[in-house]
Amino acid sequence: MKSKEYIEWFNKNKTKELYREILKEYFPDYKKCNDCSDVIYYYDSSFGKVKGQLELKGKSFKSTKMVYKIHKLSVCENCLTKKYPEYGSKNKSKVFNQMNYLTEYAFGITHEDATKWIKEKYAITEKNLIKKWGEELGKLKWMQYCEKQSKTNTFDYKREKYGWTEDEFKEYNKSRSVTIENLVRRHGEEEGLIIWKRYCDKQKYTTSVQYFISKHGHQKGIEIYENFCKKRLFGAGYSKVSKMLFDSLSKYFEGYEVFYAENEWYSYDNQSKKFYLLDFYVKGLNIAVEFQGDMWHANPCKYKPTDRPFPFQKNYTAQDIWDKDKNKNDFLRTKLDKLVIIWESDFYSDGIEKTVQKILNEINHGSKI
Repeated sequence: MKSKEYIEWFNKNKTKELYREILKEYFPDYKKCNDCSDVIYYYDSSFGKVKGQLELKGKSFKSTKMVYKIHKLSVCENCLTKKYPEYGSKNKSKVFNQMNYLTEYAFGITHEDATKWIKEKYAITEKNLIKKWGEELGKLKWMQYCEKQSKTNTFDYKREKYGWTEDEFKEYNKSRSVTIENLVRRHGEEEGLIIWKRYCDKQKYTTSVQYFISKHGHQKGIEIYENFCKKRLFGAGYSKVSKMLFDSLSKYFEGYEVFYAENEWYSYDNQSKKFYLLDFYVKGLNIAVEFQGDMWHANPCKYKPTDRPFPFQKNYTAQDIWDKDKNKNDFLRTKLDKLVIIWESDFYSDGIEKTVQKILNEINHGSKI
């Protein structure tokens, strides 16, 4: 066994050749470089002696990455530098404590796995914010983020901040969409086509009856799938913010069938020949809640009658939107026992618990809005 003095001398005067010799003598099962089959030697590779036992130190044996499975360092520093010369001029520790293209190569991690891992760990999602800040504060931060996104992604915001024209705004949105052209441009032809096929396959599955059955069970899955098809036919959708509210509200109606989000209820007006989707409906009690986004429904507290807040139909004035909503709500009041309307800005101001209580109070007092 090498003496402690020898190990100290080696760590001060180390070379790859001496490192290789000690490994061969004391660690015959050491992992070799995937590229050159030589020892995985890095700038800080060294040895230590603890209680008479020789131990390995440094990145070559200590570094691992947990990305769905444990990845060990699999490429030596020499091969990494040959492939990516910029590694030598970068902060080398970043290869081991961050996730980037150098890390992917050094640890043998696929770009797809790395991208998915980064998204799951660092993306601004409700799940990640709750994990970081706790249930209540995390949900509040998620609502604030959604509200900010709803504003910063509008044409009015881009025009005011960046001076964009409407054509530039349309081109920007077009470049962000998931299309075969955009994926090839971002990832190259080979990888772009692979990602496009996976996207298409996923879209086909998540809009199939089999997907809804696997997620909700046979009877419920078919019912939700039929409502989903109606929604696509009517061109309707729902916001994730409203779903958070309705997730909390639905707990107060146990024992009743509750419909919202991807399982919305609808009512048909024979006179106007129109279908009206209900944001939240309790079957058996015949009550409904409508969640009205400030921009999509032109909140009168924020818009004048002549304003045009709707981003995809600029010919729609706020007054047009109010008239359309009035026709819908007037009809629903003839069919429902109770109708409660919640504005997005009030929801953000009051929070989930207060808004839920406000809705329950409206229902219990029997008043209509």
